[in-house]
Amino acid sequence: MLINFALAPIEKICPWGQPGSYRLHWFGLTDGEYWIQAGEAILFEYSDYARAAGASRYCNYQVVRLYEDLMNMLPYILEPVPEQLVQYIWGDTAKAWQKTYSAWCDKNYEVLEKSRFNEIFDAAIVWTGKRWLDSGYLCPSANLAIWSDEEQVHIEWDNRDRIFDGNPAWSAILGSYHMPRSEFVEEVRAFHSRLMEQMAVRVQQVQEGALSSKIEIDLPGLFKEHAKRVRTLEAALNFLPLTDWKETERAIREIREV
Repeated sequence: MLINFALAPIEKICPWGQPGSYRLHWFGLTDGEYWIQAGEAILFEYSDYARAAGASRYCNYQVVRLYEDLMNMLPYILEPVPEQLVQYIWGDTAKAWQKTYSAWCDKNYEVLEKSRFNEIFDAAIVWTGKRWLDSGYLCPSANLAIWSDEEQVHIEWDNRDRIFDGNPAWSAILGSYHMPRSEFVEEVRAFHSRLMEQMAVRVQQVQEGALSSKIEIDLPGLFKEHAKRVRTLEAALNFLPLTDWKETERAIREIREV
């Protein structure tokens, strides 16, 4: 199974807010842990060093945060990257590119008209960010990209500079994994189905009084949000980004030639 999670027992979920004004909502009720099994590597698994210092085995956070980020990325993950542009996503060539466009930004931010600067920046750079999994809410974060070509979805990570007390923070330090596009979609569907099924049970538990009476919760809002979340996957799969790859290449050339 590619995307894995375990929800915390509902009675162990810490409510948000201060004494006298505790509250929970759908997002908070997904508290738990998650990890990604990328072949032999386990992403979002803390290293032995971190665990010896008191970290849990897997990332401990609201599971829906991973879900939301994957749903936001999904249309772009499934939009194939042209072969000639792969070098700008990952590896040493991507790192060199990051230095190049950072220098270009520093040089041109106050020189070019704002609209022209944004036009070049958006075309040349933003598309790569849409294929990086955001984990900035973690400390340290994980460095992870997911993108596809015409046949495969590629998962790549480089956590060599993610340090915990002077040692590697994550068990998966550097590597890559790929799978057929159709298989990746099925794995995402399975993640969606498992999360929605378990949260449906959780919502029912809340309705039946599983939470302390000291915790405020908007039951109608909870049901409404769950119904909305159930529709998220199909909305993501039906959204088709139309990146202008020729414009991307032109913008990259303009940055590199300065």
